[in-house]
Amino acid sequence: MTTPVSLTIPQFDEDPGPVFDLCARAADLGLTGLFAFDHLIPIKNPTRPVLEATSTLGAIAASAPPPVRVGSLVLRVTLRPPSVTADIARTVAALVGSRAVIGLGVGDRFSAEEAIRFGFPPRNLEERLALLSETVKAVRQEAESSEIWVGGTHPRLRNLAALEADGWNAWGISVADMVPMVAEVREASTRPLRVSWGGGVVLAPDQRQLKEALLRRNGGSALPGAPLISGTPGQVVEELSLRSSLVDELVVSVLPNRPATWELFAAEVLPNLG
Repeated sequence: MTTPVSLTIPQFDEDPGPVFDLCARAADLGLTGLFAFDHLIPIKNPTRPVLEATSTLGAIAASAPPPVRVGSLVLRVTLRPPSVTADIARTVAALVGSRAVIGLGVGDRFSAEEAIRFGFPPRNLEERLALLSETVKAVRQEAESSEIWVGGTHPRLRNLAALEADGWNAWGISVADMVPMVAEVREASTRPLRVSWGGGVVLAPDQRQLKEALLRRNGGSALPGAPLISGTPGQVVEELSLRSSLVDELVVSVLPNRPATWELFAAEVLPNLG
């Protein structure tokens, strides 16, 4: 059976039009779901616009038709009290029922500057893990029909996902790193656990356009830059198939995140995934 594939929404923009466009077309494109990031500013470029996560999550929940799932990847538990995150999850579940996927995370070094910029206090790992566990419990209580994922690769995060959540997401990690991590998290799980890989994919129809896309994205460099995958459809199929063989679902941030790339992905990547 083909591994389900979801896309992240085109959120790094001030125009919500493409978000609603993707919602309307998701089922026809063959997508399993749509996921929103939780960033107040884009990482590495705070001057770029971004659509706020929770309001956008409500918008896609109200717009994406069944059977398309609607999720977060991930809501950072350090940005909101557990009760607030649980209320957000309850609202999404009220809109889409069991199609809701509430991905939760604790943040990392890449998002630390963003949190400080907006006045959130720095927290050590112990505090963040305790807050994550409390939030998982609160979401479980308020949004029973939702699937709860935990994102992150730290061993203690993986263990928390295995013991307390319904799913674990690894964002941007290599196949070599995935193999032992997936085995460990499945072995530690006390319930059926949905394991997913997520990551950015720069996609273009040919090598010339791929080079141009990478140059635009990286300010003059034609290298993809970790942890991105880049390639023509055949190359992307090869890379994603390696990952799909290890997990239950893929969540792809296809780049550029616009209609032409969605269509190329749906026509030449999705049907050929192993």
